[in-house]
Amino acid sequence: MAVVSKKSDLFPDIRAGDAVPDPAKARGRSICAAFTVTNLSTDSSGSMYHLVDIPADAIIDSRTAFQVQNWGFATVNIGTKSDIDALGTVAKSAGNVYQPVAFGDAKHGLPAWQALGLSAAPENNVISLYAHASAAATGAGTLKGELHYRYH
Repeated sequence: MAVVSKKSDLFPDIRAGDAVPDPAKARGRSICAAFTVTNLSTDSSGSMYHLVDIPADAIIDSRTAFQVQNWGFATVNIGTKSDIDALGTVAKSAGNVYQPVAFGDAKHGLPAWQALGLSAAPENNVISLYAHASAAATGAGTLKGELHYRYH
């Protein structure tokens, strides 16, 4: 077998036509947006709660987590304004903490707009994330979260 010596995608061979590495991957700084949002027991299906705005080309990190056990809805949906579960969806009964991006999964290492299934980055390069209610509230509650991302 051949002995091979290669570099990661952070070290391109520009002479060979390799693409320059994504700035967020190569030298992105870690940012954490921590938030808390509350709902009332009278909140109904279709309610949405603005959580955070992030750059569309930021890379959502696997440390992103939502504390879901005190949320007032049976299902936790995190997404964009128009796609209620673009980042993920989980039954509250599945556990206390929900991490929508796992190290090495399909969303890991992608720009946010790709990880959320958008066809292109928005013109203003900002993506707003929301928690959505897909059914009526089962009680008043609180959703806490930390969105970790890398950005250049």
